[in-house]
Amino acid sequence: MNLGKAYHLLFNAKFAIVSAFFNGSIVAAMHYSEGWSLMSFAALSQAFSSFLSTGFTARLVQHFSPVKNPWKSYLLGSFVPALATLLCSLFFHWCNNTSNILLTIIPPVTISFSTSFMTNFMTKRWKFFRPKNYPIK
Repeated sequence: MNLGKAYHLLFNAKFAIVSAFFNGSIVAAMHYSEGWSLMSFAALSQAFSSFLSTGFTARLVQHFSPVKNPWKSYLLGSFVPALATLLCSLFFHWCNNTSNILLTIIPPVTISFSTSFMTNFMTKRWKFFRPKNYPIK
């Protein structure tokens, strides 16, 4: 498998860029009072993390959007990416020895579940969010 094919199977840069900008901006605003250096580091770290995770989970959602049965499409397209977010968050927070892991992973998993539904909807409806290898009806 070549790099281009792998990219289209595993990642969606359009959603990743939007997520990086949106989440990085939120973190920048949250850390504004802590000085330029800390604010920039926190915002760029969040933007990078959001870019990678959203690019992967958005494309994961899009594998379920062509499913004809809307219930199956939206259910699987929301639960599978949320499960991927849960497992990744658990792994990284376990590696970092994060205290109170459960409270730490609830927000990203909840956000992943809810945004996955919208990602699925947008992929079904609007062609400009679709990856290059999206099945055409």
